[in-house]
Amino acid sequence: MNDHAAPSKTKQSLLSRLVWFLLKVVGTLLALIILAVIAFNIYLSSRPAPRFVRPVGTIKVPAPFRVGRAFIDYMTIDGQRLYAGYASHGLVSVIDIASGQPAGTVTGMGRVHGVAVVADRNLGFASDSGDDTVGVFDLSTLKLLQKISAGLDTDAIIYDRKLNLVYAGNHDGKTATLIDADTRKAVANVQLGGQPEYPQADPASGIIYQNLEDTSELVVVDPQKHAVTQRYKLGPCEGPTGLALDAANHRLFSACRSKQLVVLNSDTGEIVAKLPIGAAVDGVDYDPVLRRVYTANAIGNMTVIQQDSADQYRVLENAPTHFGGHSVVIDPTTHRIYVAYFGSIAVYDAVPQP
Repeated sequence: MNDHAAPSKTKQSLLSRLVWFLLKVVGTLLALIILAVIAFNIYLSSRPAPRFVRPVGTIKVPAPFRVGRAFIDYMTIDGQRLYAGYASHGLVSVIDIASGQPAGTVTGMGRVHGVAVVADRNLGFASDSGDDTVGVFDLSTLKLLQKISAGLDTDAIIYDRKLNLVYAGNHDGKTATLIDADTRKAVANVQLGGQPEYPQADPASGIIYQNLEDTSELVVVDPQKHAVTQRYKLGPCEGPTGLALDAANHRLFSACRSKQLVVLNSDTGEIVAKLPIGAAVDGVDYDPVLRRVYTANAIGNMTVIQQDSADQYRVLENAPTHFGGHSVVIDPTTHRIYVAYFGSIAVYDAVPQP
């Protein structure tokens, strides 16, 4: 009996030591994570105040409880309303920007990314990668009216006012779906040759410019021909995400994960400027009145760039924002800047140069 008991005790001892070792490893990892979080928060709180933007508040958007953090992808401003696509909750949050208060939600979708507003038809179009569709909703009642089949992983979406088309980029499908805003039917799927991120439509011509993230290109899409007509390499840019347009000067601003903003002549594809920006960039927007470009960098800052002329630019600062602040939109009337981080939206006023 003693011969059998000895191996059993040895196994128990080895098991106890293994459990104790694993507990020590887990405890050490937890301690390191906690210390890293504390250090990062100390760093965020000790940064100097921004000089060219001024924080004026935060919009907390109520959403149903879900395990994990809420996540707003793209935002759109139209008139007095801000529309935020909640990819984590499958809904569109509508905010009254005059009061900064929620005005309602659009539900019934799976994984919402962005919203294109067609005010003349009193309609909103929301991209939904949950079932690869575009949801159509009434702007007054916020009721979902129908779903239109799009392509694989429907993502960024805009309204091409000149041609009365809704354009939705299908990220994993490497295509774009064109939807007639009147009939609410898809009229074409355009092969892009890469994974689309954010697009822009030229208000004068209706031509669409599209970033391709995986090939680091910008392509020109002719919605009437249902085809890509030009393809421009973005030089040093890797992983272009956000795209903004200076329609008056025919300049495109492509925000790249390689921590660069590339400025292109939209007529020729020529790169006219390259500027350093913050890490983990996603969104970019342009204020044509103040002539400023803002990039939202999820590392926790917003690069503020002044446009001196069509081809001359200066980085004013990397203004501190919230960690995770990745999407940015500007109110063209008030020049206020809205930056989405997780399930909240930080609001900033532009500060003129001294």
